[in-house]
Amino acid sequence: RRVALRLFQRERRSLFGEILDWMLTPLLLLWPISMALTWLVAQNIAGKPFDRALEYNVQAMVKLLSVRNNQVQFNLTAPAREILRADDTDLVYYQVRGPGGEVLSGERDLPTPNEDEEKPGDGKVRLRLDTMRGEEVRVAYTWIRLDVKSTAPAPQPVLVQVAETMEKRKTLATEIVKGTMVPQFVTLPLAVLLVWLALVRGIKPLAQLEKRIRARKSDDMSPLDETAVPEEVAPLVSSINDLLSRLTVSLSTQKRFLADAAHQLKTPLAGLRMQADLAQRETNADELKKSLKNIGLASVRATHTVNQLLALARTETTGRALPKYRLDMVDIASEVMADSVPRALDKKIDLGYDGPDAGDNATHLEGNPTLLKE
Repeated sequence: RRVALRLFQRERRSLFGEILDWMLTPLLLLWPISMALTWLVAQNIAGKPFDRALEYNVQAMVKLLSVRNNQVQFNLTAPAREILRADDTDLVYYQVRGPGGEVLSGERDLPTPNEDEEKPGDGKVRLRLDTMRGEEVRVAYTWIRLDVKSTAPAPQPVLVQVAETMEKRKTLATEIVKGTMVPQFVTLPLAVLLVWLALVRGIKPLAQLEKRIRARKSDDMSPLDETAVPEEVAPLVSSINDLLSRLTVSLSTQKRFLADAAHQLKTPLAGLRMQADLAQRETNADELKKSLKNIGLASVRATHTVNQLLALARTETTGRALPKYRLDMVDIASEVMADSVPRALDKKIDLGYDGPDAGDNATHLEGNPTLLKE
């Protein structure tokens, strides 16, 4: 059974560890997200200069278009073609299509733009991603309207496009990501260390408070200083001070009860001692029996007093109100006088009662007999 209870017991959590987890977990989760976003941004940055180069090549090829004898001609010399394709990393393709869709120059298998795309013929260079011979390529293209009469039923603007594979872009993007990852690999452990040091410094007031409480004496019930703790810990310190205040009241009540109990027991114990002394001196059998009877009555009163004190202690502990009864103060005073006579005789004090008789309505009241006798 104890093993089963231990299994279901909740382990004590560490405040330091829990705060550290909640701070480091988002940091470690955001790091790969940051890497992914950096990769996307790097690809965009790496592609811009190569896109501008493609646009420049398209614009340069447009200048090589001419119209002779109502026919579109494209004059690209061999040296210029070699310069266009001179790339150690990527493959460069180009294509020029006439008004009838015929290929005037370049690769015939280079994909054309979407058929549904508008062909404005304004000479503005556009960019798209496509596939050429199984490889992803970046294509820059434009539509040019020339003053030529075509035999085609629906003449179209001249299409000029240049395509390039993506190796240089990917390489540059990878270098950019590497350049950002290295500083992050250095700063991430540094950030973890700084978070750990900040938590150690932040929780230090709690450790100091624990030391101050541990160093206090067992009877020191003075309140803790709330000004020497952080604002977040002040409610806890206030609650501890409230507990100390209640403990002080409880201890005072216990001390008062012990004093009252000692005082309450003096009277019956003194009576028992007095009756015992009388019994020892008696030689008459009848008087001895009378003394023994008085000893029994005194012991009954002592037992009753102890029971009343225990009831009073339980009432003060639980905080419930003491029961009240309809009492005659003449009876209360007579009982107290009877209990006090042995001590009065022992100290040679003339003790008596002078007042109204029992049964007078003026002497009746609501109260607790034990407290009234005290």
